[in-house]
Amino acid sequence: MKKLMLAALATLSLNAFSQSYIIMDNGITITTDNSGYAYDFGHYAFPQKVTLKGGQYFVEEGTILATIDENGLFFRKYEMIPEKIKGKGINYFLSEEGALYAIDKKGYVKFTENELYKKAVNFGGNYFTVNDTEAQSLDLYVVDGTGKVAKADAPSLKVKDIIAFGGTYVMNNRGVVFTVASNGVVTPQDDVRVGIITKKGGNYFVDSSGYMFTVSEQGILRMPALPLTLRVSSILKLGSNYFIDQSGKLFVVDKEGNIFERTMRDYDFKTAKVISL
Repeated sequence: MKKLMLAALATLSLNAFSQSYIIMDNGITITTDNSGYAYDFGHYAFPQKVTLKGGQYFVEEGTILATIDENGLFFRKYEMIPEKIKGKGINYFLSEEGALYAIDKKGYVKFTENELYKKAVNFGGNYFTVNDTEAQSLDLYVVDGTGKVAKADAPSLKVKDIIAFGGTYVMNNRGVVFTVASNGVVTPQDDVRVGIITKKGGNYFVDSSGYMFTVSEQGILRMPALPLTLRVSSILKLGSNYFIDQSGKLFVVDKEGNIFERTMRDYDFKTAKVISL
């Protein structure tokens, strides 16, 4: 099968984690890369066997971890998957015992363990919050594109004021969006006016005015040019770096925040069964 759509493999990116996947109802697994292309490399993963899903990974039958690298390549690994998952994001999942599994840009798994992670309370795409009762603080921890975890250095963001947790972004109670770049930098986007966030994807969202915003891997918030075939109101299924509309059209958001429609002649994306996020 192995059908390559529109281009050869994309050029490597230094800080990439916007790769993802779609599993169709018949098990065919489509992967996407960070440059906004979609591929069928002949992989199968039957939906009923998926027990945990994130943005660039999923778990089959509780024992097999499938990851996607920055070029859209698919890998299966045998890992000791925790029975009880406390939270998950695009590029990580966290057990109740404080064990964090991060997926880096090349699809490798990075394991870290910390007692503080047991106190995680909110989960976004590449970050989570920790309620540190001893220090009497609510902190934001970022999982960057290399799989490293660190407390965010964001003086202008009061974590307790966050009202919307998205993919690579949050919104505070003043309506300001903060982006979380793949290198872990958190940046306020107070010069961009945004309404209430109504639809949340991994590196994009739609606000209450019907405007679409995207977040680049460098943490730039923008309103990109939209494909002529896209009606924002018709968006039905939201994934990590892609979305599907009511008619089954597939749109992918690349690492720069651009949006492209991607067509694959033999596939009807209305039959997509497992959506990454």
